[in-house]
Amino acid sequence: MIDSESKRQCFNQIAEGDKKAFDIFFKHYYTKLLQFARNYVDALPQAEDVVADVLTNILIHRKKVFSLDHFESYLFFSIKNKALTSIKKQQRENPYLFDSNEIVLNSLAVTSPHEAMEGQELQDTIQRIIQGFAPKRKMVFQFIREEGMSYRQVAELMDISERTVEVHLKLALNELREGIENYLGAELARKNRIKSV
Repeated sequence: MIDSESKRQCFNQIAEGDKKAFDIFFKHYYTKLLQFARNYVDALPQAEDVVADVLTNILIHRKKVFSLDHFESYLFFSIKNKALTSIKKQQRENPYLFDSNEIVLNSLAVTSPHEAMEGQELQDTIQRIIQGFAPKRKMVFQFIREEGMSYRQVAELMDISERTVEVHLKLALNELREGIENYLGAELARKNRIKSV
C-alpha cells in the first residue's frame, strides 16, 4: 500500500468488510499512529489505548469513515482528539497531575485586563488567518507547527514531496506574518486615533 490508488482501493475493501485489507492497513499505519499519539501522551500503554480506541471506532463505522476523501487526515485528527480526551480524563481522576503548558498559561494570566484582551484579539486574528489558508497549506501548517510532525512524515501522510511540504509551510508562514503585520498596523493606528482625541 504505497501509492494513492492502492490506498484508496484498500480503504474501499475495508469499508466492505475485507479482513485482509484491514490487516494490511494495520501493519502500514499502526506504528505511525502510535508515534503520533506519543506526541500527546507520555506513557506507551496510554498511547496504545488511544490507538486501539480509534481503530475500534473506525471499524464500527467503516462504511462511512473509510469512504472519506481525506481519510488519513481524519485518522490522525481522531488520534489527537482521543489523546487529548484521555489526558483530560486522567487529570480529572488525578488532579495532582500538572501539565507544563497549564503552568505557563497560569503564569501568563497575571496580566492586566487590557493586556489580556489585546492578547486574545491577536490570538483570534491568528486563528482567522490560519482558517483562511488554502486547504493543503492549512493541513501542512497544522501538521508541522501544531502537531510537531517532520517534513518527511507530512510528505508521506499527504503523498507529496518534502520540497512541496517546505513550499506550503513557507507560504503559510509568509501569509501569517503579513496578516499579523496588518493587524498590528491597524491596532497602532487605532491607538494613535484614540490618543489624538
